[in-house]
Amino acid sequence: MNELKISQLTIKICLTLFIIFALMFQVISGSLATLEAENGHIQEVNLTSAVGIVINDTNIASYSSSGTGASDDPFIIDNLTVTTTDSLAIEFDDVTFYYVLRDSYLKGSTYGVYISGSMTSGTASIINCTVEGALTIGGPNALYLNIYNNTLISRQGSSFRQGLNFTKNIVYTTSSYSSSLITFRDENNVVKDNIFYGNFSSVRFSGISNSTIENNVLNNTGFFISDDVITNISNNSFTNNLIDGKPFGFLYNRTDEIITGNQYGQIYLANSINTDITGYSIEGVNVGIMVQNCTDISINNVAVSGKSGFDIVNTQDIKIENCNLDGFSNGIEFETVTGAIIQNNYLNDFRYGIECSYVDTIQINNNTILEVTEYGIYCVDTTNIEIMFNIISCYVESAESELAISISNSENVSIYYNVFISLGETTAPPADERSVINIIWYSVSLEVGNYYSDWNETGTYPLYGDVGSEDLYPFIDIDEDGLHELEEVTVYFTDPFIADSDSDGLDDGEEVNTYDTNPLLTDSDSDGMDDGWEVTYGTNPKTDDAADDPDEDGLTNIEEFLYNTDPGNNDSDSDGMDDGWEVTYGTDPKSDDAADDPDEDGLTNIEEFLYNTDPGNNDTDSDGFSDFEEVQAGTDPLDNTSFPFIADDKSYLGLIIGLTAGFLAVVGVTVFVLIKKGIIKLP
Repeated sequence: MNELKISQLTIKICLTLFIIFALMFQVISGSLATLEAENGHIQEVNLTSAVGIVINDTNIASYSSSGTGASDDPFIIDNLTVTTTDSLAIEFDDVTFYYVLRDSYLKGSTYGVYISGSMTSGTASIINCTVEGALTIGGPNALYLNIYNNTLISRQGSSFRQGLNFTKNIVYTTSSYSSSLITFRDENNVVKDNIFYGNFSSVRFSGISNSTIENNVLNNTGFFISDDVITNISNNSFTNNLIDGKPFGFLYNRTDEIITGNQYGQIYLANSINTDITGYSIEGVNVGIMVQNCTDISINNVAVSGKSGFDIVNTQDIKIENCNLDGFSNGIEFETVTGAIIQNNYLNDFRYGIECSYVDTIQINNNTILEVTEYGIYCVDTTNIEIMFNIISCYVESAESELAISISNSENVSIYYNVFISLGETTAPPADERSVINIIWYSVSLEVGNYYSDWNETGTYPLYGDVGSEDLYPFIDIDEDGLHELEEVTVYFTDPFIADSDSDGLDDGEEVNTYDTNPLLTDSDSDGMDDGWEVTYGTNPKTDDAADDPDEDGLTNIEEFLYNTDPGNNDSDSDGMDDGWEVTYGTDPKSDDAADDPDEDGLTNIEEFLYNTDPGNNDTDSDGFSDFEEVQAGTDPLDNTSFPFIADDKSYLGLIIGLTAGFLAVVGVTVFVLIKKGIIKLP
């Protein structure tokens, strides 16, 4: 009976719950119908999509949680999550309504957010979103965006145009060494309070004017300013931007200045005259120094490690010397430049070492450009070129492609005394010329040309490219040190133009082939004595024998080195006096000064050496008698208790008589006093 009552109660409860849920469903359905009737769409919040979404004027309302699309009531699209392998996560296709995309996560293989269409007064805002893949625009009329407080993670650079408000965003790149992290164009932009992480890519400004760029922090990236109209650049405000912890040096209208002190993380010099940039070390940027529209500029003793070294545009009379550049894109790039001198620089591991286009009158001399991947020196549309005493090596993947030097569409070119080396495909030619007027690869007067790593060492060297062009005087071992240029540059790292690279007195070939010493160290065994000196005097340049004294003259080898005496001869100048004694007493161990008498005591140096007296002190034992007097008298000039007595000297005789008389007088007075007192009684 009780079990029956429980079953009936259970049935009643279930029926009651069913009725309640049915009523709730009617209410919800009615509410959704009402919303749809009122707004024309059903609001969808927390939408998740695995495929890309295209939003346009027709369907934007269906993706919005509120708003009508008016300027004062924009569509709000929030909490949207799209993760897709499609090229784009979300595209706003010619949307003319006002809208805000916020609090969303969007990831596409190429584009996270792609905006196209016509926007003239702040139609679109992207706020508080994480976007993986570029957030970018398409077409020239996608303008006046508001991009605020987002995290943007991009494999290729985003691009924005006029009227942009780009504030408080964090921007990353996931690409290795991409060319541009992000690009801002045109006028009236605000780029403020952002953090950029660039992996050597650039935050690029192209043709901007009337824009504010301030309080941005750049890490492992830098700005790149590109504009042919220099007055546009001056209309922008670059203030309080940091490049890897140092201020961005936006230097405009400078005259007669020296820019030094290493205070800038990157330098942009524009519209300046007679300005020197010296003593800088710049790391981690897309390009270390940009120079635009300047005259009479010097860049000296600057080190750059990053993507590119220097970018020089629309400039006249510039000298770049004693700089050390390391990167992977362009070492030094010139465009539309008149009068350039590039000398004594070291460039390593770039795609292009020195690239010149539309340059008139350039000297490229005494530079080392190593391990480039495309061209060491590349000149196109350039006139009046001098290239001498450069060392260039290039990695060649296939013959007649990558080159140590290439000259094309140029005129009046002189190239000689250079070393051109192909790495990788070592039999490939390292040099070529194409469509060049009046080019010569050698000096007629000196009868010297260049070194080419693929030359067979017989006859002339035919240049790849223009028919009939050749080097009449190619060389092997120009410094005649016994090492070929290829060995010097790629194996021993010595200077192929200097026989003794370390200036230790031994030719590089001698060090490598004969003595097994280091041609780059003056002192291979670090014992304080130069290798050449040790070889000359028979000590061991590979063993620390500085403390030895093989000639037993009292000077160790290191002392003999310092005095430049012979460690194998105890009397280097053969004047009868040991080197050690001469050094001790200040005579010259390298000059025969045996007959000299510097202390004027009557003994010559050799006599002082024989008596072991001091040739610089006429009374060695300080007993009042000169060394000569003691030697003459037979007393010891080194013992102050041994001194001469000369009886026939009247002055001494008078002294003796006087002392005797005085003694007698004193005795007499004493006796008289004692007698008077009765102490002494006379008989």
